[in-house]
Amino acid sequence: MKKWISVVAVLGLLLCLSFTSVQAQWTYLNVFPNDTISFSSGINNTIAVTPNGHVWFAPYINGSDSIQVSGGAYKRTAQLLEYSSTGVRLSNYEYFTYNASVDTFFYPSTGYGMTTDHEGNLIVLKGSDVLRKINYQTGVQMAKATDPLAGYASSLTSPGVDDADEVFITSVAPTTNVGPAALASDFSSVVATIDTGMGGQYSRVTSVTPDGKDVYVHQYTLKGTVHYHSASGTLGAYTIVDTLFKGLVIETAAWRPGTKQLWVGSGSTGGGISDPPYQGYAWYGFDMTNPDAPVLQDSIVWNGHTGVVLPNGVGPDSIVNDPRPRGIAFSPNGNTAYVAAFNPGRGFIEKFQKVGTAVQPEEASVPVGYTLGQNYPNPFNPTTQITFSIAKSGMTTLIVYDLLGREVATLVNGERTAGRYSVPFDASRLSSGTYIYELRSGDTHLVKKMMLLK
Repeated sequence: MKKWISVVAVLGLLLCLSFTSVQAQWTYLNVFPNDTISFSSGINNTIAVTPNGHVWFAPYINGSDSIQVSGGAYKRTAQLLEYSSTGVRLSNYEYFTYNASVDTFFYPSTGYGMTTDHEGNLIVLKGSDVLRKINYQTGVQMAKATDPLAGYASSLTSPGVDDADEVFITSVAPTTNVGPAALASDFSSVVATIDTGMGGQYSRVTSVTPDGKDVYVHQYTLKGTVHYHSASGTLGAYTIVDTLFKGLVIETAAWRPGTKQLWVGSGSTGGGISDPPYQGYAWYGFDMTNPDAPVLQDSIVWNGHTGVVLPNGVGPDSIVNDPRPRGIAFSPNGNTAYVAAFNPGRGFIEKFQKVGTAVQPEEASVPVGYTLGQNYPNPFNPTTQITFSIAKSGMTTLIVYDLLGREVATLVNGERTAGRYSVPFDASRLSSGTYIYELRSGDTHLVKKMMLLK
């Protein structure tokens, strides 16, 4: 009996150590795009990153802007917002010309889901049952369907998309006998019926493997994910294989580029707390090389104390405001993560960087000469982000100095190819004050100041 107890204790210790190790692989950078963006109830799975590195998101409730329609009437809309990876506002899509008429883009206003197809175009669900495909390069609306799956008695889940651009989706509430299905790339028809019922559980997001053979319906009241498989994808019949991620209250999910990791959110007070050893207000990355046996590899935990004062007078943002995990998206190289919360009292998105990948090409764009951007945020405490671009490949350094000229940090030191880069700077060990950061590459020498306030 004592031997059995000792074995259990050892296994428990190893499990705890495993979870501790996966929680230290990402570094919190900042609120994205900045702490002035405010929505009344946050983000509901409407966040995605396109191949050019731009971050797209939409609030769950109306945005602050209005547009004029019908020759004089004004209608408030929840916009589709596009930002650079450094938080620079690029566009604000409120309406499109579609089928020769003005189509108010986000009316009804509520946002229910967003993802990208294999070309990077946006698949957006707004108004609970209106699907749209948006060209991420031109902003042109490529397809639209209202109530694409007849018979649904509730809103639809955030969709998943395979490499054939087939859209996999189901309903949120289990009050219907219509289950998960796959739509054609233009939403015009159902190409596969995956199941005829929801099993009495609530869902908010559907995932699918690139080949369309494995479908995951994340059911948060079930505390797990129903796994369907078809050897022929949408050309064959899907059957239930198993329930995965048991114990996790999942309301959001996304694939991490360049890996076989499927990332899923973990519960909150409002949505339900996940079972131990999982914790709430977190996202977990599972290796899905064997779709029948996921392996936990990684995790991100919501930064519960941003120091930002909330407009509702509660005080600085923290876990007590129940920021329900309702969004996750990754940069094209997979080394930057954007996680979103549904109810933090303010519509926060938080940005994290993979540990050991501090300097990465920022966006797939041609650099314009040599530039050194102003760090953001500035002033900062204790982390900030510095962007720069170089026109030619060569030896490049980015070094931080104090006002006495003493080197306090070397952020870049080595050969870099032409391109645009972003690097975080953690000044937690430094004292408050003004610091100088210097970029040298080729014959170029650029310098800027930044201020640390603790």
